[in-house]
Amino acid sequence: MTRQAALGTRPRVSTPVRRAAAIALLGNSSDTFVLFLLLWVAQPQGWSPSQTALVVLVLRLPILISGVLIGRCIDRWGARPLILLDTAVRAGLLLALSASVRSGTVPLAAVFVLGGLASLFSPATYAGVRWLVPRTTPASELPRANATVAVGDQMPLLVGTALVGPAMALTGVRGSLLVAAAMVLSAFLLALRLPTPDPGAVARPTAAHAERPRAWPSRVAAIIALSTVYYLVYGPFETASPGFVRDHLGAGEGTYSLLWAMFGAGALLSLPVAPLLARYRPGLVNGGGALIWGLTMLPLAIVDSAWTAAAVFLVGGLLWGPYTTIETGALQRWVPPGRHGTVFAVQRSLLATATPVGAAIGALALQAVSPVTVLAVSAGCCAAAGAAALSHPDLRRAR
Repeated sequence: MTRQAALGTRPRVSTPVRRAAAIALLGNSSDTFVLFLLLWVAQPQGWSPSQTALVVLVLRLPILISGVLIGRCIDRWGARPLILLDTAVRAGLLLALSASVRSGTVPLAAVFVLGGLASLFSPATYAGVRWLVPRTTPASELPRANATVAVGDQMPLLVGTALVGPAMALTGVRGSLLVAAAMVLSAFLLALRLPTPDPGAVARPTAAHAERPRAWPSRVAAIIALSTVYYLVYGPFETASPGFVRDHLGAGEGTYSLLWAMFGAGALLSLPVAPLLARYRPGLVNGGGALIWGLTMLPLAIVDSAWTAAAVFLVGGLLWGPYTTIETGALQRWVPPGRHGTVFAVQRSLLATATPVGAAIGALALQAVSPVTVLAVSAGCCAAAGAAALSHPDLRRAR
């Protein structure tokens, strides 16, 4: 019996997992920061809704081109080389984008070219981190390890969005892009210390959790489809929220940062319950979560107080937090280890594309309807996506 077992304490999350979580946090925070920065400056710079929608798409759609190839490279050579490549290239491109700023204006052409190139490499860090976890963690500890990694998914909503207002006020657009570059460069330095485990050295699930080979394709496709649709119809929240803050709440960039910071804080606060929820049926938990999230965000249609809106965003974040942890654990157990890199790269490609496509649709919708209407329709569609997932028998019953 180990000393930890004798004392009745839980083993700590391994150093490689904590390091991988920090890399994910820095990379995702940079992405979130840049996206919300560009969304905030779009109107003052005179970008039309169509141009704003195109910017959002260019920052994400190239992922679809590279996702499968990057995933196969991870399965072949491991996570570390691909994460290093991703973070090094993205840091350089962000420095170039910052250098292109003139008189506080970001050239659209630079955003399209440099942002699009950065998007090509971004699945590597997401998929690489999730490939690494089951190879450095005992199977019984995967839920806790995945919850640790999920901090890198949820905290960027707090860090990335909360920094937009202060960074803009203190350093302007150019300095803000340098902040984003510094985040990715820090992730690169951490990635230099990642281990290089054998791609086949993966923790196996116990017999109670083992899945029959013929059973996983249906549920894997269903849970990824749920997330893709959920993220797609959530997307308009990102492009409608600036107008909601300016026009409906009559507030400024401080309130804009506050709302999304509250969302991120709620997501972080609910992460400790993710390992407990992961013991149940993932499709049932995530389908129900999407349904309840949509219903929770619907009251924004009648809210006219910044503090009330912040409270709604906080509750929404609490419901959002465990989602990715539960899905990650399910995919790690349902998918053969030799395809972990591929499935997580494909998942990242779909999800990272779905949200900006939804955001672009929301930007176009703002030409015809109010931000409040866009938010209400988006929330209703999220609830409908969750309800549809609950009707899938295999996903609903799968453990």
